[in-house]
Amino acid sequence: MRNMLSMLLFYLRRPRLVSAPSSVWNPVFILLRLSFICVLVGGMAGYISETLVFNHLIPDPGPSILDHRDVSQFQFFMGAVFVAPVIEEWIFRAQLKRFSATILFMTFILGLICSAVAKTYWAFLVSPVIFGIVFILYRFTIAGSVTQKFIFWNRIFPWHFHLTAICFALVHLANFEKGIALLPLGILYTLPQLAIGLVLGFTRMCYGLKYSIALHSLYNLFFTILLFIKQ
Repeated sequence: MRNMLSMLLFYLRRPRLVSAPSSVWNPVFILLRLSFICVLVGGMAGYISETLVFNHLIPDPGPSILDHRDVSQFQFFMGAVFVAPVIEEWIFRAQLKRFSATILFMTFILGLICSAVAKTYWAFLVSPVIFGIVFILYRFTIAGSVTQKFIFWNRIFPWHFHLTAICFALVHLANFEKGIALLPLGILYTLPQLAIGLVLGFTRMCYGLKYSIALHSLYNLFFTILLFIKQ
């Protein structure tokens, strides 16, 4: 466990492009250790967020939509444990190893922000336009040189890695009824998702996408069971 934590902290200090191994020795054991880390850091981050609210250092975010679900427990379980991990990992983590996919991801996030701020899905149409412009610039500049592309990608990757985790966290403001209204202090309300996003990013880069999906599913399973027990 100590070695896993050391690897995680070392990687998060300086995220870098690495090649995930084609096979992993004892994958179940690795997933269990990573799951323990996720529960630990997620719980600690959640405690910090709740402490900030309790001590009135940040405003109360209000009720969560998870407390007033309009679906059955079975539907919620399937969505949280199977559907959401796959969709979110493909959106937020799959693109970490491909620069063109990263451009698509960033324009997608920009479209989400525009739609949320303008409160209309029509604002999302800005995404294809921006993607087209940025991709053309990329295609006719650094894409023509493998060396330039490698240098540029390695230079911006640490920033992009952390930005992806931040975006992953802020998307979970949708769990609150106030939603986008919480954006100015949004990262403080979604510290658990930020912490988990960093661990999932590390898992995706060092072990592969299928491991980050499995880890995400196990983490959601744990807290789904806790939520059901509380109710």
